[in-house]
Amino acid sequence: MSQLSIFDAMSDAAGIQSRPAPAAVTPSMVTGEVARRQFVSEFRHTAPYLRRWDVFSDFITLAASELDITRIRTPENIESSRKICDRYQPADLQKLKNLFCLLVAALEGGFQDFLGSVFMELELGSGDMGQFFTPYSLSRLMASVLTGDIEQQLKRCPWVTLDEPTSGAGGMVIAFAEAMLNAGYNPSTQLLVTTTDIDPVAADMTFIQLSLLGIPAIVHTGNTLNMTVSRTRCTPVYWIENWPDRIRSHERIQAMRQFLADIA
Repeated sequence: MSQLSIFDAMSDAAGIQSRPAPAAVTPSMVTGEVARRQFVSEFRHTAPYLRRWDVFSDFITLAASELDITRIRTPENIESSRKICDRYQPADLQKLKNLFCLLVAALEGGFQDFLGSVFMELELGSGDMGQFFTPYSLSRLMASVLTGDIEQQLKRCPWVTLDEPTSGAGGMVIAFAEAMLNAGYNPSTQLLVTTTDIDPVAADMTFIQLSLLGIPAIVHTGNTLNMTVSRTRCTPVYWIENWPDRIRSHERIQAMRQFLADIA
């Protein structure tokens, strides 16, 4: 993953001239645990004039918008991001950038549910969102069970499909991808994920983490029970690895096989 610069375009659109401020740490030199501690500390000092939940929600919205490569430069996305940035002082916009750098650094260090863990540490689950995320150690345990038949699945299809109807922050998907990697498979080319969460912030948390970890995924914001979807985002590697064409080619091959079987 490459280091990304976040909110620059939005700051320009908002007409904000941010004063340069040094990051709390050099992201390339921190471990996941150090990044987590730095993130929590920086977050607690970001925009104290706003509710903690609002700051977290704004951060997630901006980060997801920055990683959505099909919409990042659309007028709607720029205007939405500008409205969020207008609520923050220049120094706090810099802190939001620092938070993003720490998030990237943490996920560069290895597979983990970083956003889910900091969300729980900040005790945001007891407030507006009402979300409680499974500890990553437990997700790893469950993933080790689910990955048992990967070899058999890959004999039927060039990739493994994973559907997560209540994704939360994406911890279960991340653990599954990590288990695949440890077993010698490449999640970027051999795993296709579809996730759904009714909460827009949770869905965006999933999108952010899967994007930064290079996991191809179609991320829905919607209700699994009544099958309604309000927004769909695809992670960058989904486009980079040309998954739409891969899916269409596989479907054509399967259709031809079925046709030949029917007339045999």
